[in-house]
Amino acid sequence: MSSSSTAPLAPESALLRVAPPPEESPLRRAELRLQELLAEIDSLDTELDSLGLELERFARAYEDTLSVSFDEVSRSERLLRRLRNLQDAASALTRLLEQPALPPSAPPEQSSRTAPAPASERRSPSTQDDSRKRASLEDDEDEDPLEDEEPPEDDEPSEEDVLAEREDEAVVLKRLHRRLARLLHPDLAQSDEERTRLDSLMARVNVAYEAGDRTTLELIAAKVGAGDTAADSLTDEERLAHLERRIRILSTAAHSLRQQRESLRSTATARLYEEARRREAEGRDYLAETRAEMEEEVHGLAQDARARMRQLERAARTLTSLRNKRMSTLAENVKGRKLRAFDPVQESPLVRQGVLRLERQRATPAARELARRLEDAVTQEPWQVALTLMAFFAEAAGRPPPGLDTSEAWAERYELLRELDMPDAPTYDQALTRLPRHLELGMRVMKKEIRFGLQLREAELLAAVPLALQRADVAELGRSVLAVIGPQEQCKRCGEEVLLQHLLRTRGLDELNGMLCPLCAHVQKSYWLYSRSEGQEALLPHALRLGTVVEQGLRLAGTTIGFQLLPEEREALTVDQLRQRFVDLYLQPYGVELEPTHVRLVQGGKELDGETRVGRGAITLKLAPEAGTSEKEVLELLRSRIERRFRPDSSK
Repeated sequence: MSSSSTAPLAPESALLRVAPPPEESPLRRAELRLQELLAEIDSLDTELDSLGLELERFARAYEDTLSVSFDEVSRSERLLRRLRNLQDAASALTRLLEQPALPPSAPPEQSSRTAPAPASERRSPSTQDDSRKRASLEDDEDEDPLEDEEPPEDDEPSEEDVLAEREDEAVVLKRLHRRLARLLHPDLAQSDEERTRLDSLMARVNVAYEAGDRTTLELIAAKVGAGDTAADSLTDEERLAHLERRIRILSTAAHSLRQQRESLRSTATARLYEEARRREAEGRDYLAETRAEMEEEVHGLAQDARARMRQLERAARTLTSLRNKRMSTLAENVKGRKLRAFDPVQESPLVRQGVLRLERQRATPAARELARRLEDAVTQEPWQVALTLMAFFAEAAGRPPPGLDTSEAWAERYELLRELDMPDAPTYDQALTRLPRHLELGMRVMKKEIRFGLQLREAELLAAVPLALQRADVAELGRSVLAVIGPQEQCKRCGEEVLLQHLLRTRGLDELNGMLCPLCAHVQKSYWLYSRSEGQEALLPHALRLGTVVEQGLRLAGTTIGFQLLPEEREALTVDQLRQRFVDLYLQPYGVELEPTHVRLVQGGKELDGETRVGRGAITLKLAPEAGTSEKEVLELLRSRIERRFRPDSSK
């Protein structure tokens, strides 16, 4: 063991005493605190500028990438709210129809109250809070910023003081120096003593300016401005008071900047930015992933909307059945008289009245305005005009044709139109979320049937469509719509899957309907109607006006017989073919014994050759002398047998 390990400890009195470092003066501490605050404010300013620029760049990228997707989601949710409101209203109306029928003198007390919302609300569904919370790219005004140290409450500095303290130091020093130089210039002295004092003060000002001593310059300026003749004698207490005042002002400014920083960090934009940076660190693209998620959500919302539309179609059929059952029941009043039951459908704002006689409807100012809008939109937004035409034809038909009788059929035929004529148009699901204000998804009553689907918002607007169809480009789109609303079948001649075109194979004496292949004009089926025309048959006048069907007339004994054809078929029609149509549709079916060679066609007093193309103008049917009968006798025989065609031995 070494000797040092056993050496006795030195007595306490032998230890050296080191004097503590001299304490800094309050003035020095104030100067250091002022420097710290100025450095902190510069740092906070730089940080806020940098963070603000980063968030601004991110916000622009966010909007550029996702704004369209957000709009799609918002519109899809608005459509779903509309459909949910319709479902709720339909359910309420169904419950009302299921109640026992009461006579008109005592309608259900709650009929109008339990019915759906007023028409104005039906047209403008209430905008509830979106189920999906769109992240706002603006500052959250309601969020409390993180608490920070509070500035001293005594002598709260004014906004002008804070702004002055945050001004650039070099600018402030130069302004103070110039001001004092004007006030203390020796040439302003009135005496030698005054000149000496001003020289001394000016020298001190120059020294303070060179040293960047803002405190000294501000104190001298304050004293000179107050008329203090002792401005050259500045005490430490005065300097300290001035520094403390500046410290209070700068503390307020620093506190405000820290609050701004925390507020900026707590905004939705900043949170999204941090999430984007986190995913970027993982090698992922936040904006691309979010857009893909939203596209998937839009697809899901569209599927939900399709399902709800199918449910509303079933609800319309249920309402039709309940209403017809109710209205067929005669209630008995207190006097024992039979009265028809109260009809809740007529009073319900859910179901608008359809128009059964469009040809009698006059165009209102609103309809004329819509016609002008349709004419303007046909070049810019043809899909809106196409949907309007489809809605018009669906209602004008009474019973919608096969291509417009269900929401799924609507989607299929619209997409076909889009593929053929409107490649830049939105998809059907997208179009439903962007409907122009004159269209809506709703219910209407047509005689005894309630139907759900896309329709014009007001029945009076239906008169706008015939007006708009007078314009050539609207008519061209109308022809395209008529071409896609027929039933789909495989042609028995050409073998193609086609959408059949309806026409009257003949009219005048007989009225025989036909469904034709638009490619080869093969007649898929022929049939007679014994009730009011509906579906495609009711749209035949529009087809004739638009030229999708043309008619060739043939006069027999003063009576005109019409033969309707497809336009291409009419262009190639020969005299022999027209004669054969008369034979096939009249002579053979009704057993008229007349040789086809005895049937002659005359135009302008001249018999037409069989291979000649049929031109424009009236054509008359004449019989050869060897036929042994007259045109009038053939006409009367045909009329008689057509009237008795479903009776036994009608050919006799």
